[in-house]
Amino acid sequence: MTDRRPGWDDTTLWMAFAAHADAAPDALAVVDRDGDRTVTVGELRADANALAARFEGEGLSAGDVISVQLPNRYEAAVVALAALRLGLVINTLLPNYRAKELDHIFATASPSAVVIPAVYRGFDHRTLVESVRSSLPADVRVLVVDGDEMIDEVRRDAAVDRQPSAPVPAAAGYSELIFSSGTEATPKGIIHSEQTTNSGVRALTNHLGLGQETVVWMPSPVGHSTGFNFGLRFALYHGMPLVLQDRWDAGVAISLVRRFGASYTLAATTFLQDLVGELQRRGETLRELTHFACGGAAVPPELVSAAGALGIGVLRLYGSTEALVVSCNRPDLPLHHRLETDGQPLPGVAVRTRADDGSLCDAGQPGEIEVQSPQNALGYFHDPDRTRATFLDGNWVRSGDLGVIGTDGSVSIVGRKKEIIIRGGLNIAPREIEELILEFDEVERCAVVGLDDPRLGERACAFVTLRDGTELTFEAMVERLRRSGLASYKLPEALEVLDELPATASGKIRKHVLRERFSPG
Repeated sequence: MTDRRPGWDDTTLWMAFAAHADAAPDALAVVDRDGDRTVTVGELRADANALAARFEGEGLSAGDVISVQLPNRYEAAVVALAALRLGLVINTLLPNYRAKELDHIFATASPSAVVIPAVYRGFDHRTLVESVRSSLPADVRVLVVDGDEMIDEVRRDAAVDRQPSAPVPAAAGYSELIFSSGTEATPKGIIHSEQTTNSGVRALTNHLGLGQETVVWMPSPVGHSTGFNFGLRFALYHGMPLVLQDRWDAGVAISLVRRFGASYTLAATTFLQDLVGELQRRGETLRELTHFACGGAAVPPELVSAAGALGIGVLRLYGSTEALVVSCNRPDLPLHHRLETDGQPLPGVAVRTRADDGSLCDAGQPGEIEVQSPQNALGYFHDPDRTRATFLDGNWVRSGDLGVIGTDGSVSIVGRKKEIIIRGGLNIAPREIEELILEFDEVERCAVVGLDDPRLGERACAFVTLRDGTELTFEAMVERLRRSGLASYKLPEALEVLDELPATASGKIRKHVLRERFSPG
């Protein structure tokens, strides 16, 4: 563990949730199945207590790692609360992880239990787990969640007042092990505690001025930090209703937001683009969604403006799994601020930038972002070398992201340090080019990636998906970028039009996949 940080308290998610259940057991807790299933706070507490008793009966106890590969359904909330009620370390996994990812994660995490769906979207997860058995401990428990059958069983247990005997654990200790979402080739296991995660949840709530009347809509997968911490944890900690969307469909999203009055979400640019496109196609607005916190990829100013015209309050943000949400815009900030920056640091969060020579940057000068915060992770699981390289003295974390801090303290991301393209000795920030290309009417999504070049070291290639019925040639792209004033050495030297860009479930483009697929040789 680490020394106690300012901003921490001893409240765990289970404690906060149980207090809400005592105060308002009949309040709405979770909505799933496209709005067809609703569950109260009291029902969720009973289900979680009964499942915790079952976990205890399986021999699980505080400190054990439990790997959970569940979609955005009510069962994920039950399992999370049950695990944290016992003090287990919950290792959330994306449902689309397969043998390659699970081999690495299971070998690193060494879980005492694995929770999976039987079959999800036609894929047999029991067979998948059997295929990676060699990476799991010999005595691992594999628990299969079959929707209503599991809920019916735990409710029968709850009917006879079955609860775990272990006391509610203290906040100190690891509680989350989340692996990076795959924009890098080898995911890192990032360790958080109840103190780090809950301080992050409180900070964002206070920053945005949200109250308990807020309804949380979450399309981001709960198998990733975004959906788990700023969807599931965010809602349950504050006693807010949680509307889970499992399968992404912009039309379903509009229906859910309207029906349940959802006013807040945190999701990647992909979700926002699709939502805006569907509303424009229909000629409709969505004024319920006043706080759409958006990040993880470039958020073009034009998209923020288009969403605002439809009633959606887009709040650009910057964050990471290591540091959670670092900065975020607020509705009360000036329009130019919300269009062009990634917001102000959250309460209790300090941000600085450092140049390549190790010196601290002045305001307005780009450098690698470093973050000091109560919500910073505790390190990388069983990886002391990478922990020492990233987690610095004084509770500062190196982000690997390049950014600029304005004179008003605002944070603006330039790009990913490891994504910087070095062409003939000159550094090129992909994000700068991506934002220009995303202004093209034809372009739906874009990633600029450095491909190997025998003479220059790297050359920039623009990968795009286009809107239906449109075309874009390499010559037209270059001419428009020239007219924008972009320096000649930054112009992409190739254009690839694809049907889709490879992305993680949380919406981040997997640039290393494009690099591997299109680099020569």
